[in-house]
Amino acid sequence: MSDPEPSIEQSAMNTQGLLRIATAIETAATLDELLMLALNEFVQGLGVSLCGVLLLDPAGETISLVSTFPPRISLPPPIPLRDLPLIQQAFQQRQPYQILDLTTMSQSGDRSPAVLQLLGMLNEAQVRSLLIIPLVAQDTVIGALAFATLGQLRHFDDQEISVARLMASQLAAAITSFRMIEEASRREAELATLNDIAAAVTSSLDPREIYHLVMEKINQFFRVDAGSLLMLDEETGELVFVMTLEEGQEKLVGLRVPAGMGIVGDVARTQQYAIVHDVDRDPRFYRAVSDGIGYNVRSILCVPIVVKGRSIGVIELLNKRTGHFTEEEAIRLTRMAATIGIAIENAHLFQQVSTVRDRFEAIVNSTNDGILMADMRGVIVAGNPAAARIFHRSRESLIGCQLDELIGELMSRALVVEEPTWLNEGALHRVIEIELNDGPVRYVRHTTLPVLDTAGMQIGRLALFEDIAKERELARLREDYTGMLIHDLRAPLTAIMNGIMMMLRGLGGPVSEQQRELLSIAYQGSQTMLEMVNTLLDISKMEQGRMNLNLEPLSPYALVDEAIERLQASIQQRHINLVQDLAIGLPPIEADRDKIVRVLQNLIDNAVKFSPDGGMVTIGGRYLALASDVAGGVHTDNLPLALPDMAAGEWLIFWVRDEGPGIPPQYHARIFEKFGQVQQQKSRGTGLGLTFCKLAVEAHRGKIWLQSREGLGSTFAFALPVKQR
Repeated sequence: MSDPEPSIEQSAMNTQGLLRIATAIETAATLDELLMLALNEFVQGLGVSLCGVLLLDPAGETISLVSTFPPRISLPPPIPLRDLPLIQQAFQQRQPYQILDLTTMSQSGDRSPAVLQLLGMLNEAQVRSLLIIPLVAQDTVIGALAFATLGQLRHFDDQEISVARLMASQLAAAITSFRMIEEASRREAELATLNDIAAAVTSSLDPREIYHLVMEKINQFFRVDAGSLLMLDEETGELVFVMTLEEGQEKLVGLRVPAGMGIVGDVARTQQYAIVHDVDRDPRFYRAVSDGIGYNVRSILCVPIVVKGRSIGVIELLNKRTGHFTEEEAIRLTRMAATIGIAIENAHLFQQVSTVRDRFEAIVNSTNDGILMADMRGVIVAGNPAAARIFHRSRESLIGCQLDELIGELMSRALVVEEPTWLNEGALHRVIEIELNDGPVRYVRHTTLPVLDTAGMQIGRLALFEDIAKERELARLREDYTGMLIHDLRAPLTAIMNGIMMMLRGLGGPVSEQQRELLSIAYQGSQTMLEMVNTLLDISKMEQGRMNLNLEPLSPYALVDEAIERLQASIQQRHINLVQDLAIGLPPIEADRDKIVRVLQNLIDNAVKFSPDGGMVTIGGRYLALASDVAGGVHTDNLPLALPDMAAGEWLIFWVRDEGPGIPPQYHARIFEKFGQVQQQKSRGTGLGLTFCKLAVEAHRGKIWLQSREGLGSTFAFALPVKQR
C-alpha cells in the first residue's frame, strides 16, 4: 500500500489540529499514553503513514525507539548513538534531517546488529522517505521525532518542516514534564520500597524473611519476572543464592555460583553494574543455574551490594516485562542496593551480637565461678548466679553496688586470707585465697582483672571468685596419702639397709669381694632412697608448718665442711675443683644442723652435677649487717651477687656458684617448686632438692634466691639470720 500525494491543506497544521495535540498532552495520564495520543495527531496533521519517537538515555550514549503509530508489538533494542552518524549530526546541529529514499541506504555487514535490525524493520514496513526532527527541551536534546512515508517518496518542504518542528517542541516540553513527574513518582516509590525494607529488617530477626521481602519489593518496583539476592561467602569467594522469587515462589536457595563465575561474579568483583539485553550474546552468562531449573533467561540487570568499600553480594533482576533495562534503572537499583546492603549488614551484625551475647550469658550463668563486672567507677553492671550465692544476695541486688564494698564485706566474713606464692610469683594481678565461715561456698580464690576494649583502653574491672573447695579437699587427701605412703616406706627401707649391713659384716656367712661390692651398691641405693623419702616427709611437714627445728649455735665453717665431706666421692669422681670463699671471722648462727647441712649439700651436689668435668665450683660465705630494709637488686661491696628484698638485721649469706649451662629466665621462679626442673636440660635428679632448700631456709626465717644467665653458669644463694627471734 502506498501513501497518496498530500495536498497543502492536508500537510498544513490548522488551529484545530494544534488544539487536538494540546488536548492530548493535557489529558494523557502516562508518558506512553501521551506519546500514543500525540503520534496519532502527528500522523493525521502531517499526512504521513508512520510516526515514531526516539529517546536518548540519560548519558546521551544510546538512543531507543520507544513508541510508534501505528503501534508495533516489538521494538528494536537501544542503539549506540555513534552507530547512527546522520542522527548524531542532526542532534549536534539541532536541525531537521530528511532521507528521501531509505532503500538506497547500505545494509552492509559493517553496521552494528542493532542498526541492521532497525533498517530491516523499516524495510519490512516499506518505509521510503524519513524526516527526523530533534526533540529539544530546556536547551538539551532528549531525542528525535521521526515521520515516515510508506511505499512512495516524499520531500518535506519548509512549511511542513516548520509544522513538524512545532509539533516536536510541544512534544519535547510535554515529555520533559512527564519525565519530571514520573521521576518524582519513581523516587517516591523507591523511598517507599526502601522504607518497607527497612521496616522489615528492624522488625524481624529472621534473615530469610528479610530476604523474601527485599526481593518481593524490588521485583514489584522494577516489574520483572524474577529476581535473586546472592550473598558472598568470604571464605570460599562463592556467591550463594539466599533468595530467588519468581511469581512469589522461592527458588534456588542455597545454590552456589563458583568464585568469579557468571555475570554475578563479574559484578561482585568489579563492583560495577551490568545490563545484558541478550544473554545469548554475553560470554559471561553462567547457564548452569537457569538450565538446572529450566528457566529461560532473556535479559539481566545485575548490581553489586557494596558496604564500606567491599562487596557483600549482588542483586540480579531477570526478564523485564516491558521494554529493556535502562541505565537509569541500573543507577536506581545501585542506589537502592547500597541502602539494602547497610540494612542487611546491620541485621547480620545485630544477629551475631545477639547470638554471641546469648551464648556468653549462658556460659557465664552456667559456670560455678562467681563473676562480677564493674565499670570505671567501680559500680557493678553485671553478675552471675554463682556470684550471688557467694555474697548471699540476689543477682539483681548486686547490680549498682560498689565492687570494693562487696569485696570488703567478703573479707569481713573470712576466717583465713592467703596469698599463694605459686600463684602470685610473676603474676600481673594479685590472687588471694579466702576461707569463709558460712554459706554454701567455703573456699574462694579471688582475683580482679582489667577489662579492655579493642583499642586496649580499660573500660572496667572483672572480679572472679573461684570455688576451690574440691581443690582444697583433693590437695588434703593427696597430702595425707603422700605423707602416709612416705612414712610407711621408711620401715621397709630401714629393714633392707639393716639386712644389707649385717650381710656385709659377715653375719650370714663369708662374703666375697664381688658380693661385698654388689651389697655396697645396694646399700648406697637404699641410702639414697631413704634420703629421698626423708626429704619428701620433711617437705610435707614444712609445707604444713609442722616441722620442728633443733636450733643450736653452729659454726659456718663446720657446716660447709660437713656438707663437702658427704659429697667428697662425687667431687673426686668428676675432678671438680672446689674453691671455698668463706670470709674470716664469720660469726656462729642459730640453726638446725641437719637441715642447713642438707641445704648446702643439695646446692653443692647440683653444682657438681651440672658442671663440666674438671670445672670449678665456688662455695662462698659473708657476714652482712643491714641498718635498714633494702629493696631487691641492691649490690654491696663485699658480695659478688645482688641481694633480694632484705629486712634490717644481721645476716649470714652462703652461695654456691658453678660453671654449668645456666638456667633460662623463664625457669627462675619455678626452679624451687616441687619437681620443678629445666626442660631443656637432661634431668639429673628428682626435682625435690631445691624445694627442700627453699622450705628449710624459709623455716629459719631466711631467704633463698638464684642468679643465672643461660650459658654462663648459675649462683644459688641463701641468707640466714644470725640469731633467731
